[in-house]
Amino acid sequence: MGSAESRTTFSSFSPPNAAPGASDEESYLDQPIELDSFEDGGNDDEEASDLVVGEEIDVLGEAEGDNDPIELDLGALVRFDEARSALDDDNDSGFEVDPAIGLALPEALLPDDGSEGLDDGAITVDETKFPALERDDGSEGVAAEREISLGSANDEAPIPLAAFPWQLVRPVASIEACHVLVTTQDQVAAGSSDLLWFQSDTHIPLRVAVDGTTLADLALLGAEQDIALASTQSGQLFRRARFASQAEQLTRVRETLRLAPGARAQIWFGGSLSTRGGRTLLWTREGTLLDVLDSGDRFEQVMLDGKVVAVARESATALVARGTAHFLVQLDGMQHAERRLSLVPQRLAQGSTPLLATAQGSVALAARGRALLVSADGGTAFRHVAGSGSISSLAGAELAEGPRFFAALYRETSDQSEILLVDPERAEAEIIARLDVAHDHSPSDAIERGEWAKVSSLSWHAPSGCLWAAGGFGVVRFKKP
Repeated sequence: MGSAESRTTFSSFSPPNAAPGASDEESYLDQPIELDSFEDGGNDDEEASDLVVGEEIDVLGEAEGDNDPIELDLGALVRFDEARSALDDDNDSGFEVDPAIGLALPEALLPDDGSEGLDDGAITVDETKFPALERDDGSEGVAAEREISLGSANDEAPIPLAAFPWQLVRPVASIEACHVLVTTQDQVAAGSSDLLWFQSDTHIPLRVAVDGTTLADLALLGAEQDIALASTQSGQLFRRARFASQAEQLTRVRETLRLAPGARAQIWFGGSLSTRGGRTLLWTREGTLLDVLDSGDRFEQVMLDGKVVAVARESATALVARGTAHFLVQLDGMQHAERRLSLVPQRLAQGSTPLLATAQGSVALAARGRALLVSADGGTAFRHVAGSGSISSLAGAELAEGPRFFAALYRETSDQSEILLVDPERAEAEIIARLDVAHDHSPSDAIERGEWAKVSSLSWHAPSGCLWAAGGFGVVRFKKP
């Protein structure tokens, strides 16, 4: 028997081409596995079309010598015992035990009904939870709770053109770029590297040499206002009479400012510069303020609590910083009347080069390249002038209609300046003239200049009723129609 069994086992694994009669028994390997056909019930799983759940499948039997097909019910392998599951759910506190692996598993996540968090639907905002916004009627100025943007006028309505534009008058000869300008009763002086001295409203200036370097500012002194005090970009101070042979350098101002040897101080002028016998002030970037006396022979320091950051050129009014606060200080002899600025003018005044102008009891404040604020009550309340972004120069004037301000609004992309006439009572402006490189550039100009139309200085000349302007274009004036 042992020999026969050995031969039967060998024959069951014999190749298909083995000699006939090698084994009389039939092996289960010689029987094909038959699968019952499966009718697709609509499932999209095409790969499992030959799998039948609950049908008989001919597979290898487990019992010895038994090759009968075994019925596998796959549904029994994946079906939960509902009765036991219900019992477990009643006694469980959020975890169930998988009997196959013996690990505690968290409950399946329930669908989010949106009751305890944000869903993907629209969010409803209760507008009653937000405070109502008040419209600024200008009656109380600019308040902290109604702060306005001062950086751009792109979203504002454009400033309207005046019904009667002012006439642009150019000098007969081409003039190089000028940075400073001052007007008095009888004279107008502009500065490049030389002094350009106009007699009243003449078209041809007298050219007077100073130091050969770029001038930073000018003031006209003396009984006839025919003595020019000029500061240079290098911090030097010169005095030159209209018909003098040469300029005189004033070094005594450095002693008053207590400057160290070799130190430089940027110097500007302010005060009643257009008024004969008016007060002339000198101030520095460091915040020191001096009185100019005896046509520049003497200088006396004006003691103020704080740092001077701007001085008007129409009156003895200074903008003073004291810590983070800013004050308007009216210098009347030894008496100083001051008024603290509200939040928005304060932030405007914190710019590196604020602009300040006065006209009777009105005040205008701006930062170069920013919008304009005006006050008709001496600085108590300021109002924003719509459309006045990017101011490059500012001047006050007393016209027949009342106090007014002139402002130059520079548009860098087109190299164009718009000259604005501003009513401080209504905080409204109109365009009275334009300087445009495309139309006003003179063919006699020797070279092309960047920022040709940018206005560096404005000054109102009351006797002739003209507004003078200096900048990359040289010197021009605008005559009221």
